Amino acid sequence: MSSNFQGPSRALRTLRMFTLAVSLGSTAYTVGALYPPYHLSYVAPRVAPPPPDPNLPETQAYVAALEEQLQKLPILVKHRSNEDPEAWYETRPYLSVPEERRVNNLTAGALRGPGRLALLPLVRARRDESETFIIVHVGRALCGHDGIVHGGLLATLLDEALARTATQNLPEKIGVTANLTINYRAPTRADQFIVLRIHLLEAKGRKSRVSGTIEDLDGNILIEASGLFVQPRYAKFLNKNAVLERMGTVPSVEQSKRTPGEGLSRSVALPVVQESS
Repeated sequence: MSSNFQGPSRALRTLRMFTLAVSLGSTAYTVGALYPPYHLSYVAPRVAPPPPDPNLPETQAYVAALEEQLQKLPILVKHRSNEDPEAWYETRPYLSVPEERRVNNLTAGALRGPGRLALLPLVRARRDESETFIIVHVGRALCGHDGIVHGGLLATLLDEALARTATQNLPEKIGVTANLTINYRAPTRADQFIVLRIHLLEAKGRKSRVSGTIEDLDGNILIEASGLFVQPRYAKFLNKNAVLERMGTVPSVEQSKRTPGEGLSRSVALPVVQESS
């Protein structure tokens, strides 16, 4: 016995498949736009606004909120809690350097500000200067490829961080970069806190060898580096105190036993842009 039931026509089935494909495609596009996959954001990053005007109140509020976020980072809170204050100290480079001297410095002057290096680095170092732990925030205006921090900027941050540990182990506390080797392991996304970990390898006479990494807050290694720093023969004629001042004041053991970071969490005022009349 034959059935009189007629299935959907070929045209109707095609229409249904087309409608389903459009619906799935639209849903996937919407979800992808709102929550882009990690690696896809490298290929098609979202357009970021330009760095905000440092004169605006909301800009100052943003910097203050970023500093508050820094102070509450679990990695920092844990480090403060676990490490012996008699063995470690905390400081903020350039904090006590006058603005007229800081303004022409690359990382503390030209690159300073919201969207760039909005905060001064937070440094925790061993008192014997054999190890350093530094937290820095990198903004969206420091990119090469949009959304990815420029490799040259990261090399500069590593150079300064390595130099800090290396020169502290030189007789005159003054050194220059003789060699810097960098291996980029993964892209460094902009608008995040990064951690620089520096270790002294060897200090002998006028030379110091150090190694270091840049990591994200999850501990993923983004960059590895090593460097050789040499004390110039004319070092004793240079202003050692000015160099040490830029590295940050070293608090006493008693000061370190108080609330960690006390007196060091204030933000340095942003440069005021003068409007032409």
